[in-house]
Amino acid sequence: MYEIHGTTEKNYCMKCGKTYPADHIFKSKERVPHCDCGGMIRCDVTLYGEQLPEKTVIKAINAIKNAETLIIGGTSLTVYPAASYVGYFRGKHLVIINKEHLDYPLDPETDLEINGPIGEILSRVIDREST
Repeated sequence: MYEIHGTTEKNYCMKCGKTYPADHIFKSKERVPHCDCGGMIRCDVTLYGEQLPEKTVIKAINAIKNAETLIIGGTSLTVYPAASYVGYFRGKHLVIINKEHLDYPLDPETDLEINGPIGEILSRVIDREST
């Protein structure tokens, strides 16, 4: 899995790049947390208007190109450019797990579509694997 939109599990200083643990922002007594260097600390996510991390995007596209099975989960596939990456898939099996049915050009090529909250679906899969 490649987190092309980043993660709230990591934080960093915008000035010096120092990294901070996930809960640092919540434990901070400052309204906007700052690093020792004075720079603002933010979570490592890509916000609207910011560029996606190029190296991560390249890795994700290469993984999609080389995958035999692609599982798309918890997305409407309406936010670009990430939604377009599915077009690189040339494998055999496409699985969509989403709360609602997706009206997307991939529908005829989808091998399996599971509709429901992704957390609930994946929890059931994990529970089944545990037994």
